[in-house]
Amino acid sequence: MKVGINTTPLHSGHRLRGIGYYTRNLLTYLKEKRNVEISEFERLSEVKDVELVHYPWFDFYFHTLPIAKSFPTVVTIHDVIPLIFPKQYPVGLRGKINFYLQKRALKNCKFIITDSLVSKADIIRHLKVDAGKIIPISLAADPGFKVLKDTELLLIKRKYNLPERFLMYTGDANWIKNLPFLIDCFSQLIKIPEFREIKLVLVGGVFLKNVENINHPELESLKQLSRKIKEYQLEDKVIRPGNIENSELVAFYNLATVYIQPSLYEGFGLPLLQSFACGTPVVSSDRGSLPEVGGKAAIYFNPIDLKQTLSILGDVLQDRSLQYKLSKLGFEQASKFSWEKCADQTAEVYQRVINVK
Repeated sequence: MKVGINTTPLHSGHRLRGIGYYTRNLLTYLKEKRNVEISEFERLSEVKDVELVHYPWFDFYFHTLPIAKSFPTVVTIHDVIPLIFPKQYPVGLRGKINFYLQKRALKNCKFIITDSLVSKADIIRHLKVDAGKIIPISLAADPGFKVLKDTELLLIKRKYNLPERFLMYTGDANWIKNLPFLIDCFSQLIKIPEFREIKLVLVGGVFLKNVENINHPELESLKQLSRKIKEYQLEDKVIRPGNIENSELVAFYNLATVYIQPSLYEGFGLPLLQSFACGTPVVSSDRGSLPEVGGKAAIYFNPIDLKQTLSILGDVLQDRSLQYKLSKLGFEQASKFSWEKCADQTAEVYQRVINVK
C-alpha cells in the first residue's frame, strides 16, 4: 500500500515534543514493513500516487487539516485537553474560527487514531465523532530505554552531580502537569527526617527559562513553580539540568529512586513506560489515561490531595521491597507496548481505508 504521511511535526515546534516523538517513531517502524510504501510530505500539493494520507497530529486552533480531501484521510488526535479544560487554554476569535474549520475537516476523515481508550471517549464527547471511526493505538518507549550498566550510570551521575536518592520528573511545565503541587509536596517531604537528603530532578529545557517578565497564560504554571522553589528555599534541593541527550535521559531514569507523574490529566503517559523500561518505580496521578497506561505497575494518588500523595511517596521511598516489586511489575507492563505493535495496528487502519474505497 502507498501512504502519504505529513511530516510537518518533525520541522516545527512539535519536533521535541510528544507529537514529534510519535511521528518520528511511527515513520521509522512503518518503513520497516514490506507492504507499506511511505511518501513524506508537508504540503498536500506535493503528494502524488498514494492510496491515502495520514496527518499524525491535529491542532484545534490552527487550520491544519484540509476540508476538501484529495485522498482518503486518516488523522491522529492524541488528546483533547484544551477542550476538557477551556479556562486554562483560552482562545481568541481566529482560534474559534479555525476550530470550526477543523471540526468540519474531521467529518470526512476515514478514521481517527488516538493514543488511549480515555482519549477515544474524550473525542466522542467533545468532538461528536462516531465511535466506529476512532481507533485507539498505544504508543511505546524506544528500545533505548532499558537498564544500563553501572559504569554508564556513574559517568552521568558525575557529570550532573546527581545525589544517591532523588525523585524525577521529565516533560513540559504547563498547567496540566500540576508542578506547583509537586513542589508543595516535595517541600513537605524533605521536612521528614528520613527524607531530608532526597532531591528533586526536573528534566527539560523549559525549567531553565526565565519567564517572570513574560505575560502568557501558558507560562503561569512555570512562574508558580519558580516562585515556590524560592519561597520554600529549595534552590539547592531542586536540580534542573535543562535539555539532555536521549541517552542521558535513560541514565537519569535508571538513577532515579522514584519517578513521579503529578498531572491533572494525560491523554497517554509516555514517561511511565520509559520509567518502567528502565526499572524505575513509578508513583503517578490517577487522572486521565495514566492508570490505563500504568496498569498495576504504578502506585496512584489523587493529584490534588497533598496528604495522600505525601504518604504514598513516603511509603515507596522507605520500602526497598516495594520498590523492587514495582520495578518488576514495570518491566512486565512496558513489554505490553512496542512501536512494532503501533506500526502494525496503524497499517491495519490503512488497509481498512483501502478496503472500503
